[in-house]
Amino acid sequence: MKKALAGVLALALAGVMVGSAVAQVPNVQVYFDPTFTQTQAQCPVPPPANPVELYVVMNNWNMLVGAVDFRVNYPPALIWLADIVPDAYSNTIGFSPTGVAVAWNIAQFGFAPLLALKPFVMWGVCDCADGPQAIVVDGYGPYDGLGNPVPGAKVVPTATRWGDFELFNGVGMTSLICPGIIATESATWGEIKALYR
Repeated sequence: MKKALAGVLALALAGVMVGSAVAQVPNVQVYFDPTFTQTQAQCPVPPPANPVELYVVMNNWNMLVGAVDFRVNYPPALIWLADIVPDAYSNTIGFSPTGVAVAWNIAQFGFAPLLALKPFVMWGVCDCADGPQAIVVDGYGPYDGLGNPVPGAKVVPTATRWGDFELFNGVGMTSLICPGIIATESATWGEIKALYR
């Protein structure tokens, strides 16, 4: 009996350890394509006034989501035009460049990537020779006139769990325009090891 109880306890402990090891941080990220895979883009070939839809996606929330709030900081290469509600069951308050809250009438499945908003933007003047430009997702705010959060402001995206309205913090991710080329040099394994001696 004691051996069986010890075995069950060991399996339960292993399950807790494995569960926490595979847990991922909930985040909100901007994607350039509808498959939610491309987080980097190159500037368009002229003309620069090409309109494009972006996709703000919630990842790894692992709950039924009732609402989310965040802000998207657009670089000079993108000119924000409007926010598009992704489905008929959601409502928004605010705008993505200044802070937006998205709420759903029906619980949303946060165990898979969840499309929260589709910002409609236009390419502005962009030159990849100037280096990478970041699209950063952060908290709802409020912010002062210089883009700094005021004391007590939300600085990370937050989501509300459906049913009990519990509020959870997430991480705002960064996407890049003109990510640049990573310089590499061919070397042997011995040359690489010699760098660390």
